[in-house]
Amino acid sequence: MIRSTTGGQIPLILCLLAGLLVTAGCDRAVTRLQTEDAFVLPQTQAVTGLELTHAQRGKYGTDDAEGRWSLLFFGYAGCPDVCPTELYMMAEMMRAIERDPARVAQSPQVVFVSVDPQRDAPAALQQYAAFYHPSFLGVTADQPVVDRLAKSMGVFYERVYYRGGEILRLEPGQAVPAELENSYLINHSAAIYLLDPDARLHAIFTPPHDPMAMIRDLAAIQQRWEDS
Repeated sequence: MIRSTTGGQIPLILCLLAGLLVTAGCDRAVTRLQTEDAFVLPQTQAVTGLELTHAQRGKYGTDDAEGRWSLLFFGYAGCPDVCPTELYMMAEMMRAIERDPARVAQSPQVVFVSVDPQRDAPAALQQYAAFYHPSFLGVTADQPVVDRLAKSMGVFYERVYYRGGEILRLEPGQAVPAELENSYLINHSAAIYLLDPDARLHAIFTPPHDPMAMIRDLAAIQQRWEDS
């Protein structure tokens, strides 16, 4: 299921996964694993638009993702519920790996991608991500770049504006009223996306998430990768 920042759940993840099955790339085939939380793609998927900005590094792109396993989570710093929950869960996962590094072949890089560059400046975003764990990266880019990356990975999100306590429905092409320009929440997926060392989409961890289950799935995926 896909969770929203407004508390609901949107059964869209099945559609997204189905789309990935149809459009998956074919550089490296992935046989089906018995996993607990992870949906392993039958074939890895190319990622488009991995051209993001990091406060200290200046950029986060394909070169940064290649050669290691990365967990990408899409959200925003002003998220009232889903983002704090998922980032805390991944921090628990990282602390468990730090206590016993042998649990996995390689510790993953957790990357928090803001879908709200209008309000999430890179420096503040990195500070927000590092609050949960010092190794976490907070990155974003201009909205079209973020949108292109999200689309290539099947990530869902949408802005929701409110007026008088009610959702404001905007027609396609309709301008947002000036007084509401910064008054919105963002409904978004709670899925976590795994990039392999080729910087390709390899698996999707669907909610609800459990830190230890994610570690076990990650270990199994990495082992299969090493054996292939």
